[in-house]
Amino acid sequence: MKKKVIFLITIFLISILFIFSLNTISYAGYQDMEELNYDVQLNEDGTVDVVETWNIYVSYTNTLFKDFELDNSKYGGITNVKVSEVLDSGEVLNFTKTDEYAYHVQKGYFYGLETKSDEFEIAWGVSIDSGTTKTYKISYTIVDGIKTYNDCSEFYWQFIGTSNEMHVGELKGTIKLPTAVKNKENLKVWAHGPLNGEIQIVDNETVSFEVSYLTTETMVETRVAVLEDIFTQNQNKVNLNRLDSILSEETVWADQANAERERILRNERTQEIIEIILAILLFLANIAIIVFYIIKIVKYAIALSDVKVLKPETKIEYFRDFPDKEATPGDAAFLYYFDKKDKFKDNISKIVSATMLDLALKKIISFEEDEKDKIRIKINYPIEKSELKSDELSVYKILLDTRKYIAKKNKQDENETTITMKDIEKYAKNNDRTFLSNIEGIESNVGDRQANKENYDKKSEKISEKWRSKKISYYTAAFVFVCLLGLMILLPALFLGIIFNIVCGILCGKLQNKTRTLTQKGVNEKEEWEALKRYMENFSLLDEREVPELVLWEKYLVYATAFGIADKVLSELKVKYPEIVDVDGNFYSNYTYMYMMSRYNFDRMMGNGIQRAYNAGVSARNARQVASAGGSFSSRRWPEAEDSQADGGRRWRSEAGMGGR
Repeated sequence: MKKKVIFLITIFLISILFIFSLNTISYAGYQDMEELNYDVQLNEDGTVDVVETWNIYVSYTNTLFKDFELDNSKYGGITNVKVSEVLDSGEVLNFTKTDEYAYHVQKGYFYGLETKSDEFEIAWGVSIDSGTTKTYKISYTIVDGIKTYNDCSEFYWQFIGTSNEMHVGELKGTIKLPTAVKNKENLKVWAHGPLNGEIQIVDNETVSFEVSYLTTETMVETRVAVLEDIFTQNQNKVNLNRLDSILSEETVWADQANAERERILRNERTQEIIEIILAILLFLANIAIIVFYIIKIVKYAIALSDVKVLKPETKIEYFRDFPDKEATPGDAAFLYYFDKKDKFKDNISKIVSATMLDLALKKIISFEEDEKDKIRIKINYPIEKSELKSDELSVYKILLDTRKYIAKKNKQDENETTITMKDIEKYAKNNDRTFLSNIEGIESNVGDRQANKENYDKKSEKISEKWRSKKISYYTAAFVFVCLLGLMILLPALFLGIIFNIVCGILCGKLQNKTRTLTQKGVNEKEEWEALKRYMENFSLLDEREVPELVLWEKYLVYATAFGIADKVLSELKVKYPEIVDVDGNFYSNYTYMYMMSRYNFDRMMGNGIQRAYNAGVSARNARQVASAGGSFSSRRWPEAEDSQADGGRRWRSEAGMGGR
């Protein structure tokens, strides 16, 4: 039962985050439509003139736009587009038309173009940084917007579609007929959209509609049927009787709307009863919650006090030798960063950079300086997988795959191609699965090797993972209780639940950290790596008879890079070996990458490059995952009004969206 409750709480949190991710649209700035007005004129020839007035709050936005879905079977297209700004003084500034598409339109210009085979877009440049409220007028003509049947004429148009990115504070519109109908009964109107909207016949030639508040991704459409022949010049005719079908459709949708309304009322009454029962149950649960969590806290505190923390058998201040002469940078980093707040995965770019330096020492790769003072990486010769350890192989694969990707892209001989850090970033962005698989598998692979060396207790990882799961469950429960408080369910049980869950989460977090342990052998070696780090940082201050040969310091710099202290070590080297600063001499001819590191802040450059590549890969993965997430949205009907019929929601004329970028 306990596991089921924790599972349901976790699913609730994930669902909330997932819904937010689907409804979050990322663009340059922010727009908030305060008022939106439509002035619609139906013409005798079947065209429709529309003027939209946007009263909109805009900030950090270059371009505003409105999209239409094109469908020749439903209307003929959009023409006569104009855009203007209405100043506070009443002066109207007309925008200049351009016939070229641009993602960011120049300020004061607009276009109305087919941007895709099935999409028409009106966009205009605003170039607004700080937040301000503006008024814009967008006018256009809908070709063949009215269909004339044998028994009626129909105007059916979707003003806002589910692709809309902005909520609207207040939406209003009027639809004017070309001439008044003689009999008001010969004018039928319906609207589809949210339940808080209204539509009505004002007089024999005017229809009005409004919505007090419109959320994003919610459609608004109207349908007008005229039984008199007032569209005398309309050529868009269909030799069918359509009125009975229209009335039948709208009757069904009106019944659905009424049923939906009744359902909502029933739900509200049921909710009131449920809230009363829930309040009683929560009140009774206070005592049970207090007892339950006190028992848990005592249990976790005892478990924490029983955890045995291993310490080095010998404290070492400085250690000059390499603790493990066969250790990769990943091996050293795994032990060095173990139990530190600055963890292995947070320093993965430094570890990958250090591994690249180590591959250079092994002559597998080399670094070259081109005529533009860029550092290029050359893969010297192919190797067998068995020649490298798993983490080295992961880095080697990244370099090899990047070379292959760049060579193919530039149509070059792969064996003659060298790559830059920028090339690795491009590869990561376009091949995020493979790149991230290699990067993110390094820690696990190194951990397995350290376990085989008896430096790391692999079983402790499972125990630690158990405490991590408990920690997440408690923090999730605390979050759910905070949400309930946000719903104004102010009960002592919720306040206590938040406090107790946070305390339990903290204790489980401490147990997570303390139960993932090294063996005594691993603790001793970790102490040696930390002492080696201190030695590298301070060796110029030490009074030693024997100083390591300078050529050996390239190996030291491999581990210094993994530990994030390469800059400090280079400074120490320049104190002990002044000849390093002589970049014009032959000093560097005997070294693999000492010249590069001394001249270019080489380790930092590589580390930043790897970090950018990793970020690019993660961004590409996130974008791909968001793009693959899909969903459908439904619309609610508007309530009945005098001289109108409530109606169900469906798309008809166009999928109209609004937004900014």
